[in-house]
Amino acid sequence: MVMTVESYLKENIDEDLTIKPWLKKNDFPIFLRDSYNFYEMTILGTRCILLEVIDEMPNIDQLQKHMKQIKNQTDRQIVLFYKDITRYRRKSLIENRIAFVIEDGQMYLPFLGLDMKKAQEYVEEKVTGFTTPAQIAYLYFLYHKEEVVNTTKFAKKVGFNKMTASRALNDLFHANLVTYEVGGKTGRSKEYKRIPDPDYFLRGREYLKTPVKRIIYTKTKPLDALTAGLDALAGLSMINPPSHPIMAIERNKLNKEQVEIVENKDFIKDTKLVELELWDYDPRLFTDRHYVDLMSLYGSLKEETDERVEQALEEVLRGEPWYTD
Repeated sequence: MVMTVESYLKENIDEDLTIKPWLKKNDFPIFLRDSYNFYEMTILGTRCILLEVIDEMPNIDQLQKHMKQIKNQTDRQIVLFYKDITRYRRKSLIENRIAFVIEDGQMYLPFLGLDMKKAQEYVEEKVTGFTTPAQIAYLYFLYHKEEVVNTTKFAKKVGFNKMTASRALNDLFHANLVTYEVGGKTGRSKEYKRIPDPDYFLRGREYLKTPVKRIIYTKTKPLDALTAGLDALAGLSMINPPSHPIMAIERNKLNKEQVEIVENKDFIKDTKLVELELWDYDPRLFTDRHYVDLMSLYGSLKEETDERVEQALEEVLRGEPWYTD
């Protein structure tokens, strides 16, 4: 397969291009060596690592972690090589500026040449990560697929003031997650509706942040707290549960008079206390169960480096109607 791409790139990009096996692949962890074939590529004078995906196709979060680790170790541009990919994955790679080539000749190599004027305009408009209100808005539309709301209606539903609601909806609009039509009784109201599945989920999860602002340890479970973190994931998948309960509560709703907070690190290590996540929004907003909602759970665990956790998260999400990859 690599020979096919080499011929295509020589013919269309750089006749002096070279691709050869990367001889230092044993310097990488086993899980990376099992997921990719490594090649050294020089194109238009730029030295790159060409990664041929050989294992099950990782999701965008995993790819970015893998690429960061490889780039830090090699100090070279990273280019992914696929035999074929879905149109959803291709769009996601481009949106995240991840370089790739496909066996059929498709390619995206942003480091070789950019229209700087257009790039600057794009950066100014691009949402790089959700604010807390924007994340709440994203979750609201995720779980209310057919909902059409104006700013006033949305503010009442999630407990925002109108200015905060307007900013949150505007953030989703600039992230290409919602569209609007002008209408309503006055004929001037913006009526917002989210884009269809699976694009809404796939685009939105790239901006998702962890809702966890702080972790404390308590001797008892506070009222209104929900099961969260690895404890919740264990209840939803086959992953082993942690040795202690993990709960979540909105940080502003924690009544310190109802719980005894433990700060002694040695006592924490030796005792099975409650690990309490303090969230920057109410974990009860989007669930009527005893555990936090799935996308907030994903946000709280997306930076986990344990591949078993990553796989369990994907398995849990895969059962939802808005999921695809």
